Amino acid sequence: MSTRSSNKEGPAGEAGPAPRASTHDPAAPAPTDRPATPNAAPRRPPGGLALELGAAAVVLGYGVFITRIVPDVLYVPVNLAAAGLGLIALRRAGVPWRDLGLARDRMRSGLRLGALTVIPIAAAVAVGLAIPWTRDFFRDTSIVSASTAEAAYTLLLRIPFGTALAEELIFRGSLLGLYLQRHRPWVAVLMSSAVFGFWHVLPTLSSLDTNPGAAATAGSLALQTGAVAFIVLTTGVAGVFFCYLRLRSGSVLAPWLTHTAFNSVGYIGSRIAGRLPK
Repeated sequence: MSTRSSNKEGPAGEAGPAPRASTHDPAAPAPTDRPATPNAAPRRPPGGLALELGAAAVVLGYGVFITRIVPDVLYVPVNLAAAGLGLIALRRAGVPWRDLGLARDRMRSGLRLGALTVIPIAAAVAVGLAIPWTRDFFRDTSIVSASTAEAAYTLLLRIPFGTALAEELIFRGSLLGLYLQRHRPWVAVLMSSAVFGFWHVLPTLSSLDTNPGAAATAGSLALQTGAVAFIVLTTGVAGVFFCYLRLRSGSVLAPWLTHTAFNSVGYIGSRIAGRLPK
């Protein structure tokens, strides 16, 4: 997506000299390689509040499009294409690779940190399956009844690339990178995570009809509204954690691995729950 970029760009949120030089000084020292920290000062913006609000509106509108309009067979390529277009737009607006979580020298750090989260996620799902009350929340009929071929497609393509990679590039890449231009990291994290939470409204409404754990909300607008609000809050909190991984490692690969593990292990847990006694 992408225009050419130098690997000498500073990390997200690192303060630079007050006025930027109009030309590059080859004698200037290279910036440090550390990732952004919550105390770092924001960069100068490529746009303003209108751009930030517009980006959030476009992302949420796209969420409706991908959930309600795009056929399932096109889900993976369309989602990846949308994520790529967002990155191209922000690179052309001047957002550096590091603020997008795509600096090549931070990829190894991202892979290491993301890999550390896989075992705790698997352990949490195992505990959920072991408890009869929480086990019902894994018995999503659309997952339990899926064929072996459908399950393989979901685990190998849809989750890791169509969902986790695309969403990480959109939320912890493009949106977080945009918000880092005008705000301190903790503010940018809250903003992008709020959009991430509201992104899950429509998927939650769809899952209320297929998840036995949500059967108690059937026929009650108040209970369904409460269930949606709860998911918006919890996915927003998950977004904060994904942002932490992204900023801590300096790479979007860290939250991508964690996001993939969370969705994939949860999917496998649902398949297992469908074969366990109620």
